[in-house]
Amino acid sequence: MRALITSGGGAKGAFSVGVLRYLKEQQNINHYDIISGTSTGALIASIAAIGRFDTLATIYLNTTNADVLKPENLVDSITSKKPFIYRTDPLLKQIQQNIDPVTYDAIMNSSTTLCFNSVSLQSGRVTVFATKDSVARSSHYDTKIINSREMFINALLASSNQAVFMNPIRIGDDDYVDGGNREVIPTRVVVENLNTREDHEIFIISNNPTNLLSLSGKRFESILDVLIRAISMFVQEVRENDLEAMAKYKTFYDLTKQNPNLKIKIYYFCPDFDLDPEFSTGLRFEKGRMLEWMAVGRRKADEIFDLNPDGNFPMFNPADPHV
Repeated sequence: MRALITSGGGAKGAFSVGVLRYLKEQQNINHYDIISGTSTGALIASIAAIGRFDTLATIYLNTTNADVLKPENLVDSITSKKPFIYRTDPLLKQIQQNIDPVTYDAIMNSSTTLCFNSVSLQSGRVTVFATKDSVARSSHYDTKIINSREMFINALLASSNQAVFMNPIRIGDDDYVDGGNREVIPTRVVVENLNTREDHEIFIISNNPTNLLSLSGKRFESILDVLIRAISMFVQEVRENDLEAMAKYKTFYDLTKQNPNLKIKIYYFCPDFDLDPEFSTGLRFEKGRMLEWMAVGRRKADEIFDLNPDGNFPMFNPADPHV
């Protein structure tokens, strides 16, 4: 089975697009059996499911902040008890245009299982919105099966709308926000769907570096500076937990114990530096920056395959029975 895991990161998702285009053009990898995405990774996953990687590049390079967010008056949001700073009507319009009825049918009829991660404000749990009923259930997350284009679009919004910054999305009886509040790199649903009947290739793309950027000597003299730095630290903690869960997942050990000949290759791609340290939320859509980040993604993917053609996930050892 071939799996793709795409992380959050807003405009920095351009890095993921660069990696995916390299995989298609240089490694002839244009199909994935399961794709798990959070936030901007969910938006990428939806188009990647039908192999339209050039379309992804076009979407990112032609998206501006105005195409995603509509600012609200902060004081008005507080006094009127609105639970968000930005309204995402423009993002909804973008999703509706890109996921038109024909594209939706192509996605749902493809052999790829799509999983969008979001978090319920009511339960506080991760919810996986999946396109196929065959997706494995787990105690780690709740599962909802997408059964209409409207639900598909709402699930994409639910996975993408950053809490406080953007409005929560109502689906059924719950209000949902960005899956990155619990899983920035949504690994669990992929691992739960592995089996012993076939070898596995897992491609993990993170739009942020492994280590948090040090800002030694910087003074934090505004509310926004402190908020953005706090978000960076929060996202780093979640990301580290996601990768540790992947590395220590007992499922790998169980699978290789049941089938000693089973091969599991894991490729991990991330930039070596923070692509946009001034905007850790990723909410800066500028064509020049995103074009550069796509190039960084291509170079990183080329480097990984040149040095580690059989996988490079540093913490994974299938013979180590972590619990």
